[in-house]
Amino acid sequence: MTGWQKLWENPEIAKRWSETPPLPEVVEMADRLDEEGRRRVLDIGCGMGRHTIYLALRGFEVVAADDAPNAIAVCKESLEKAGVRAEVIELDMRQMPFPDGHFDGVISSHVIHHERLSVIESVIVAITRTLSHRGYFVWAMPTPDHFECGLGEEIEPGTWVCEQHREGPIPHHFCTEEEVHRLLREYEILSFRKEEHRDDGQLRSHWRLLARKL
Repeated sequence: MTGWQKLWENPEIAKRWSETPPLPEVVEMADRLDEEGRRRVLDIGCGMGRHTIYLALRGFEVVAADDAPNAIAVCKESLEKAGVRAEVIELDMRQMPFPDGHFDGVISSHVIHHERLSVIESVIVAITRTLSHRGYFVWAMPTPDHFECGLGEEIEPGTWVCEQHREGPIPHHFCTEEEVHRLLREYEILSFRKEEHRDDGQLRSHWRLLARKL
């Protein structure tokens, strides 16, 4: 995504994301995996390494994947500074070249909604395939109440493309609650909440969930 490449070149945005604490759902997943003695986690769209570094510091075996080269470079630098290791790779989220059942947990924080619904569904199918039995999935994505829903052109129900968007003219899908449950029909949803706040007067609304593969 060239739009994300440009965003990570903005020092203010990069600093904000790198200093943001891990999602509570990621912390809960890590606690559960610790109790179960399971270690392998995939961080899709790792960005500057917010979750990758947290998990690596806790001793997990993390594969951090992103398609923005500068984010990957900063993630590697941050891991080195923290004195921990993770496998950091450049990867298109539509390609998941991992063995079946390889990971015990997968994180997708503000990533896979950047596509049409059919592609999102195929990515989730791939995630499910790579998860081990009773593996965990953390997912964060915008709701239809997000202020960006409705900006630009609606190319299919719930999917919008805006030429002036800061991430570039790429699709943004805003999942309804019903769509979330349908997409995760092969999972037990352990926690599911809507998180909302205003930034410069604009409502930012996101689903946050932790699910376990059935």
